[in-house]
Order: sequence, then structure tokens, then C-alpha cells
Amino acid sequence: MSEFDELVATPGVFMADRFGADGRVAEHKITGLYIENPALTGIAQWFCAAVTTMFGSMAYAADTLTWSDFNKASWLPVQSWTYSGGDYVIAVVGDRLLIAVRAKLGSLDGLSQLLRAGQP
Repeated sequence: MSEFDELVATPGVFMADRFGADGRVAEHKITGLYIENPALTGIAQWFCAAVTTMFGSMAYAADTLTWSDFNKASWLPVQSWTYSGGDYVIAVVGDRLLIAVRAKLGSLDGLSQLLRAGQP
């Protein structure tokens, strides 16, 4: 059983992906009930890459404005983010992505812990 088989076996999770170095989906797994649509997979890839880039830009700007001799804390690098809207939730941790049905999840913290499993 692969890590993605385990992730999509979680109640509510219907897609798990890993991004490659170029930002494209390198590998993914979907549940048997979800019909794969290459166009939607591409949109998910673009959306997650755009949001991660936006957070990286915001973190860089915040670091530039707040960095002083007394404040060496940093917002960089972007490590994870979660979006919940309507019936769905998207969570990204490093190079891993999950898309799930919000009502079927126990908590967003649990989703984040799933993605962090096996991460250094």
C-alpha cells in the first residue's frame, strides 16, 4: 500500500498529490468514487502553485519590512497552508496536496497531520 492509498482511504479525502520540482503534479491518487478529470487536476495544480507563490511573496515582503537587529523571526520558507470553502478543503504541506469533502473530515488539524506523516 502506497502513502497515497493510505491518504485517500481517510474518510472524506478523494485526491492526494505530490508536486515535482517544476510545480507540476508528479504523482497522485484518487478514490474509486471520484471520476478523474485531467482538466480539473490541472486546475488544482495551477491553483495550489499560485497560492503557494502568493504566500511566498507575502512572506518575503513581511520579512523585508519587519527584519531588524532585534527581530530575526521569519515567515520563510512557506511550509503549509489550508483553504476551506463551500463543501471542500485543500491542504498543502511541502510538496504534498490533499483535497477532501469538509463535512466528512474530523478536523483540519487531523488533515494537516496526515500530510505531515513521513515528512522530515
